[in-house]
Amino acid sequence: MKSRTKRAFVRSLALAFGLAVLPLSSSWAQSRTEPDPRSGPRVSAPSTSASATFALVIGSNQSVDSELAPLKYADDDAARYFDLFRLLGARTTLLTRLDENTRRLHSQAAAEAEEPRIANLERAVAQLSAAVAQARSRSLETTVYIVYAGHGNVRDGEGYITLEDGRITGAALARIVSGINATRVHLVVDACASYLVAYSRGPGGQRRPLEEFRVRSLEDDPRVGMLLSTSSARESHEWEAFQSGVFSHEVRSGLYGAADMNGDGIVTYREIGAFVARANAAVPNERYRPDIHARPPKDSEVFVDIRRALSRRVLIDGSHAGHYVLEDADGIRLADLNNAAGQDVVLVRPDRTLFLRRPEDEAEYELEPARPQVALAELSPRAPLVRMRGAAHEAFARLFALPFDSRAVDEFALAPAAPLRDDGPATPNTPWSPRRTLGVVALGVGAVGLGLGTYFALDAHGVATRAPDRESNADAFERSRRVSREETAATISLVGGGAVAAAGALLLLWPQARNVQAVALPSGGYVGYSHSF
Repeated sequence: MKSRTKRAFVRSLALAFGLAVLPLSSSWAQSRTEPDPRSGPRVSAPSTSASATFALVIGSNQSVDSELAPLKYADDDAARYFDLFRLLGARTTLLTRLDENTRRLHSQAAAEAEEPRIANLERAVAQLSAAVAQARSRSLETTVYIVYAGHGNVRDGEGYITLEDGRITGAALARIVSGINATRVHLVVDACASYLVAYSRGPGGQRRPLEEFRVRSLEDDPRVGMLLSTSSARESHEWEAFQSGVFSHEVRSGLYGAADMNGDGIVTYREIGAFVARANAAVPNERYRPDIHARPPKDSEVFVDIRRALSRRVLIDGSHAGHYVLEDADGIRLADLNNAAGQDVVLVRPDRTLFLRRPEDEAEYELEPARPQVALAELSPRAPLVRMRGAAHEAFARLFALPFDSRAVDEFALAPAAPLRDDGPATPNTPWSPRRTLGVVALGVGAVGLGLGTYFALDAHGVATRAPDRESNADAFERSRRVSREETAATISLVGGGAVAAAGALLLLWPQARNVQAVALPSGGYVGYSHSF
């Protein structure tokens, strides 16, 4: 009897101990499986099991504006965005015309890409809208990324991006977005004057209140977040070393995980904005620094959730901090980063052989695909197979020179809901520029000249045909001289007035918008300009 009582007591004690330990073990297991936030509060994000992600990627080296010099790497940017968004689990559509070299490097992109033309865009948007609607019908939260790399331009104060056969204004892009019934839409634009695609601007460079423009702009849509390469009408740049647009490469670097400051697997607008700004902070000439504009949707700062792709990753711990370059075996530069001392960073890895290179000492680490999760501390460096030679552009060589840390994120200011800044000192919003004034004056003077010429011609004709019946030889001679003088005056007035009027028309009609295209090369640079109406 005592033995049974003792065994029952032991069982009760064990049960009580198990009930007491269970919450502790669950808490420990949760702390082991959830990402360590490392710094800052955890950011709420859409559930990965009840969401659908889509991406429409557009890249165009050629522009419908024939005066714009072709770009070299917009197709490369588009192909790399395509690969990245597929890696992150997005259903991705690609519109670009790949050159032969890019086709060899990106076989899947080459197989799926359609030409960047208006008809293909309309078809892609219709298919995207239908896919989003289907996902919404299954109660899925939907996120759409629209990414553009190519030419931007300005006409009559309105920014637009270009395809090979057409222009897409901010108003047209707003209509496209409004027709896609997604929970959130993220717009990424790497182009000259990209800010003006999203925000209207009046003549003379002065931004007007939005009510003056009778179109619904992108900033009105609370679902839309924007990441733009310029927060003014400045130019965007390409760099040979990246074989990419500078801004696009920096954004992709951040989306591979380099911008995830708090390590929660979610990149916010503040993080990606701070990451890009910090990458360019050491470049002394502001002309070569992308002036980033980052503005999240109204209800969420989340830019991208990379947690699904982190099953394959590489950890660079804070004790091995520094500037690193992630490349594949074909030499495609996937990402750059510079983590601060003590700051861990985790990068998403494509399923192929990769190399992590440290430019400071050219140490190179091979990341084999057989090991899906690897830490840099476990690897041994080797001599790189390919070394970069030649003088890189002095400005762009300073990219990623400064480490990315939590202070950079804390100090980065997101863009306000409405544009508060201008391109420079306020100027009167008047259409009467000196050139236009001169053109109008020339037209007036020309019109007077043409009027006088017409008067003299008609008067000479009248004098010549109104001869009296009895006219002396002296009177006839004087009348002939008068006709000759007035015909000469008519000729001078008509020719001179016509020439001045033509000059005035030329001053008024000659294009005034200047488009700057700049491409930095390892051996120097190219800067050119052209005009458009």
